[in-house]
Amino acid sequence: MSIFVRARFDIRDSQQQADFEALALALRDRAAEEPGTLTYRWFSAGDEGSYLVLEEYADDDAAMAHNERAADLLARVGQCAEMVYAEIYGDVGPRLREWVRSHPQVTAYADFPGPGQGGEG
Repeated sequence: MSIFVRARFDIRDSQQQADFEALALALRDRAAEEPGTLTYRWFSAGDEGSYLVLEEYADDDAAMAHNERAADLLARVGQCAEMVYAEIYGDVGPRLREWVRSHPQVTAYADFPGPGQGGEG
């Protein structure tokens, strides 16, 4: 079952906007090579310095694999922008759940109703 991610990033300083945009494109290109990454799209709020990324992974292992493969780029993103919030939707496994716990600005939402209770799966 897919894992969906929606995350917002705000640029720390307007002079870092070009760097952030280059990193976002590099992340997009890297994600395109990942077999478990189904969707990876960035959106911009224009000149406001606010960006949103929508991601879909085949499962939570694919989501964690993306974080591991992209760790170098994600660390650089953190220098340019603040992750204001992230929301993760789907059947979150133990490793991804632990990652969520370590990031207070991230919230995980389970399928409702859960599998076998009239929901998908």
